[in-house]
Amino acid sequence: MSKSKSYIKKTHSKKENQSINKKREEWAVKIVRIFGTPLAKGIVRLPIKVHPNIVTVFSLLFAIIAAFFFFNNQLIYGAIFFFISYVFDTADGTLARLTNTQSELGKRLDFYVDILGNIFMYFGLWYSQFYLYGQWFIGGSIIAAHYTLMAFGYMFIKNRTYKTIFPNICSYYSAADEGILTFFFVPILAFFIIGIFRFALPILVTLQFVSYAVLFLRQKEKPDVKKNVKEILKL
Repeated sequence: MSKSKSYIKKTHSKKENQSINKKREEWAVKIVRIFGTPLAKGIVRLPIKVHPNIVTVFSLLFAIIAAFFFFNNQLIYGAIFFFISYVFDTADGTLARLTNTQSELGKRLDFYVDILGNIFMYFGLWYSQFYLYGQWFIGGSIIAAHYTLMAFGYMFIKNRTYKTIFPNICSYYSAADEGILTFFFVPILAFFIIGIFRFALPILVTLQFVSYAVLFLRQKEKPDVKKNVKEILKL
């Protein structure tokens, strides 16, 4: 048996497959992982080794392309490239586990790439869906509220997910769920219902507020804000 085949066999163990499939995650991540996991396994089988950080960078590249289409009001294309970006975003972690190349640098890079990609895409949507319609302040305020909620969640909520009635689904509505609704489902709906985005975005942010409010009020332990801030900065 060649070294490459031996390597593939070693990394694609049943135990690893089970740990990937049974991991409790948000429903949005579960959907995208249907495509991300096969992509990661396909990358492992390539004749050259591809580091997970390269896959992470590709996810940012596709997010920037999605932002370009959002900026130009080509929402369908933006949604497609966002989804591709999200697939790569789920593939990098799976690839790291399969190849045993997890690292703090990889986690840090993945964290900041997600933030940067979202900023680009929100700017594109803000410009085409709000600014061009004279609603730049309203759109900016909604997006600012989104990031304020995200910062609140990281600082004051110890566990931002909770058990659901569905197996392996850890939250009914999380930041990941809001992301796929904002950058994929709503842009596709906007192709059929013109102007829906300007009504949908505040609803999605409100749902995020309700979700975080419930989590904040239900948590039994007092959050260590200083520790949480340090962990964010460390990432």
